[in-house]
This record gives sequence, C-alpha cells and structure tokens, in this order.
Amino acid sequence: MGWIWSPHEGRGVRCLDATHALLLAEASIVMAADAIAAILIFGIYLRNRRKSALTFSLAWIFDLFLVLSTLQQNQMIQMLGLVSLSVFSGLIFYGSVKFLEEESLSVQHRILSLFGVMPVAFMVYILGVYFYTGDPLWTATSATALGISGVFVVAGGILLMEVEEIYKSAVKYLYIGVILFGIHLVPAALFGKNEWYMPIGFTASTILIIFMVWAMVKLTSSERFQPPRNGSVQKKMDIKPGVMVIHPEDYRKIREKLRDMPVLAFVRNVSDVPEKWEAYFVTTIPFQGGFKNTINPTNLAKMTELSYQYLESFAQSGKQGVIVIDCFEYLTVYNQWESLMKFLSKLRDFVMMNRGTLIVVVEKDSLEPRKYSQLRKLLE
Repeated sequence: MGWIWSPHEGRGVRCLDATHALLLAEASIVMAADAIAAILIFGIYLRNRRKSALTFSLAWIFDLFLVLSTLQQNQMIQMLGLVSLSVFSGLIFYGSVKFLEEESLSVQHRILSLFGVMPVAFMVYILGVYFYTGDPLWTATSATALGISGVFVVAGGILLMEVEEIYKSAVKYLYIGVILFGIHLVPAALFGKNEWYMPIGFTASTILIIFMVWAMVKLTSSERFQPPRNGSVQKKMDIKPGVMVIHPEDYRKIREKLRDMPVLAFVRNVSDVPEKWEAYFVTTIPFQGGFKNTINPTNLAKMTELSYQYLESFAQSGKQGVIVIDCFEYLTVYNQWESLMKFLSKLRDFVMMNRGTLIVVVEKDSLEPRKYSQLRKLLE
C-alpha cells in the first residue's frame, strides 16, 4: 500500500503535519470499511457455507491489521504489517480459486498462460526498485512484500474475470477493483520512501479499498451467490445424467415421468406444460400477459445464464437438474447453425459438470442429415 513502512528510517508512517490528520482520517475510513466487509461477508458465509465468502471475510480482517500496523511506531509491529499484506493478497487469490471451484468452472489455458510471465515480471520489478531507490533493505523488505502481494492480487482479479458471463456487473466491478489495487502497489514500492507520495498513495489505497469492499459485498449479497431456495423434496428419477437427443414421440412419454419434477424447459407448445416446471415460451413476441415467462429465440446468452443458475442450484443441494429444449427447430430459424452449436456445447458442459440431464427434442426429418449427424455427435 502507499503507506508501507520504510525500514531504514526506524519509524512508522512519516507525513507532514499538514497531511497527518488527513491520513489518520483515511485510515479510520479504511478500517471501518474493512470491519464492515468482514462482518457482512462472514454473515453471508454462515448462511450459505461458501468457503470463498469465508476466505474473503478473513482477507478484510488482515487488511485491517495492516492499516493498524502502519499507524504504530514499533518496527516489529510494522514488519508484521508487511506479513498481513501478503496474507491479504494470498486470501484474495485463494478466495478467487475457491469461487471458481464452487461455480464448477475450470480456468482456461489462455488465463493460466498469463501466470507464466509473472516470475519474470516480478524480477524485473525488484531490480527496477533497487536501481531506482539504491536501498537494498527497502527492496528486500517493503518492496518485495508489495511486489509479491501485487502479483497474487492481480492474479486473483484475473481469475474472477472467468465468472463475468454468469455474474455480469456484480463481479465485473470487483475484478476491476482488485486488478487496479494490485497494480497500484508498484508505484508504492518505487515512491513509498518519499514524503510527497504518502498522501497520494494513502488516498489511492483508500479509494480502491472502499471500491473493492463495495463490489465484494455487492457480489456476495447477490441472489446468484445465495444457496438454492428450492426446499421441495425431489422424487427419485430414473432418467440418467447426461444428454439425450430424442424424437417428439419419445419426449411425450418422458414428459409424463417428469411432470412432478421442477424441470427447466424452453418450449414452443404451452398447451400442456406441467405446473411444477419452470418453463419459458420461446417467441419473438414479448407477451405482457398470458404465459408468464417468455424469451426471444435469439437470446441464447439468457438461456445459458438461466440454465447455469438452475443446474448449479440443484447441484449444490445434491439434486439432479433436468433441462428440456422443445423448440430446437424454432431456434435454427433465428440463429446461425454455428452459434447454436456453441450454445449447445456450453450447455452440455454445464450439464456434465453438475451431473444434470439435458433433453433436446428434435424431429429428425426437420434437419439435413449432415446437421442432424453433427448434432448427435456434439451432444451424445
């Protein structure tokens, strides 16, 4: 942070009398924000038992320790503050990893490849700090702690980008704040020994921490982050997890088996939709009355989001989710074939990761033989 202790000076935060009161006020604001975030997010953990929430809550406690240590005159306490910063960054990174694990998402290879440059970037950073400051003790202590922490904080922010498609702006604000916070530790290492940088670094850290606290509370308080509210007892089903491409006649038989199950369905025929189903009428007409749930056939992203939320909620409660697509031919009219295949491929992956079932109803004669073969090969 911008107020890290300079070991060769033998004392804590050094600031001009004119800025001392401002720094103390900002420190008080940061500590209050840390405490509020820790309490609120820990309360969320007690409700849903998501380990990512517990980890994020602990991170803010260590950030509070860090700010407290920088206000002390004792060098040993201030050195412990550097350790608190490293623990904070480690918890942010670990919390991001647990978040992806809870969402049943794997990190893409292109994201992992970015981490490969971090050791080289860290060494360039350390050498740069040493040549700029000429102080080996500062470089080996404060600058090193800032650099390591920055690397893991930025890495945690990059991991959080993986869930943007599911959480939208709720996580976008958070990963932007986390990445900016990690990056801002670099100038803190370069200029942290200078009097003129103290109010600048302190203010930048205060703004970023308050923004991160707000974004993290917003994310963990979102409906999507909460545990599934479906408390109904699900009857045992004899439909196996996986993907099924079936004929309309076979679908009518299976529908009877699923009539009392909380199925997520995208349909065209709304005349015989079981009451317990969460059904969406796929249409280009946004009905205001009649059937309560409608969705445009071109809005594949919304169908993906609804399916993901549904499957994840059932997986967390130990139940088997079932998704029915009884409008495939209609979707082919309004979407390019490649886009539709990408949509189904992603849906298949969600189903397999959450041990659910995807039922795609297709009239074989409605598709070209090549396309029907591709569909079967992709899904089954």
